[in-house]
Amino acid sequence: MKTMVVISHPTIQTSSSQQFFLATLKGEEAVTVRHLDEVWSAEKPHFTKSDEEKALADSSAERLILQFPMYWYQAPSVMKEWIDTVMSKSAPFAKQIKELGIVVTLGVKEEAFRAGGKEQFTISELLRPFQALANAMGWTYLPIFEVHQFDYKTEEAKQALLVEYLQYVTKEHHGTLKDTEEWFIKRAEAMPGAHWAEIAEWIKENQDERLELE
Repeated sequence: MKTMVVISHPTIQTSSSQQFFLATLKGEEAVTVRHLDEVWSAEKPHFTKSDEEKALADSSAERLILQFPMYWYQAPSVMKEWIDTVMSKSAPFAKQIKELGIVVTLGVKEEAFRAGGKEQFTISELLRPFQALANAMGWTYLPIFEVHQFDYKTEEAKQALLVEYLQYVTKEHHGTLKDTEEWFIKRAEAMPGAHWAEIAEWIKENQDERLELE
């Protein structure tokens, strides 16, 4: 499955989280990245519908990921303008894309976004318009990928986040242990070195044992 990641972040070059994600996706041939703030500028404060439709069509993406920091409980205005410009049920990419995912970064702790918490609402509630968009376009809406306080994460937590993010963007199916195992096997087999081959074989052996127990 091919994926297009559309990013809106006004200071992406100095954003540690966005640079982390971009580095994670480097070399992923099935992933196309489009940074909206490089297209939209003070000199050209608008998007060209035909150009954006072509970018989506040329990517051959079946999964569209919208990636942004949360500003006042919503996406940055540039992302909203892009959506207003490009989204249409009759657009060339409308039937090409099958899934819509959201990657959102926040500087607030996860527990703040809950009933009774500091913010009172969950991220899913605040970003419900994206779910409505997916429904209107006939796309499957993926669970939101939330990243809270990236700069405070330990190196171990960041390594775990790297794997989870890569899965969210590239894994063909979401939700089952078997699909996750198959994803890890495919990744390990593609890596150079005997160590990765051993890891792939170990996962396969454990997978076979688990399936026998089931």
